[in-house]
Amino acid sequence: MIGALAALLLWSAPAVPPQEPPPSVAAVSADQALLAAFDPLHSHVWRGASITDPGVVDEITFERTAGGHAIRSVHTVNGGVYTGETLITFDRPSGQLISFYSTNGGFYTTGTVKVLGPGQFEFQQVVHGLDGVTEVRAQTTLTDDVYRIRSQHLINGQWVETGGFDYRSVP
Repeated sequence: MIGALAALLLWSAPAVPPQEPPPSVAAVSADQALLAAFDPLHSHVWRGASITDPGVVDEITFERTAGGHAIRSVHTVNGGVYTGETLITFDRPSGQLISFYSTNGGFYTTGTVKVLGPGQFEFQQVVHGLDGVTEVRAQTTLTDDVYRIRSQHLINGQWVETGGFDYRSVP
């Protein structure tokens, strides 16, 4: 992706007279390189059933926002019974992606997102306002057109496997 972007920048640059050295191609910023890992998830509605309760169906979408400097993810469970929105952006001082997740369930999370590859992430979140649950960690992967989320919650001091979803793109 970075190579393609650099080639596009070079191709679209204005002509430079031969006696002048060509302008250097600006390196892709760290935030843009990290946020680009979400690109395979954009422009889709992802629908999946819970791996522990197939009656729980979630739909999730991803988009760039804030002039391309953030990712916004919106999800809705069973047609709006539960909803949440995530905003992911780059924190320059730490060099990390940070996230904020707000829900209609009366709680929110804050934390970091580690990019493991295109469509592959690890979330480490602190939970605010949910009795007994203090942290969440989740691993996500996009392979073979399936977006998988697996999560664990720190509940009353113990890490508990809490399931996940296998999402597929729907029209």
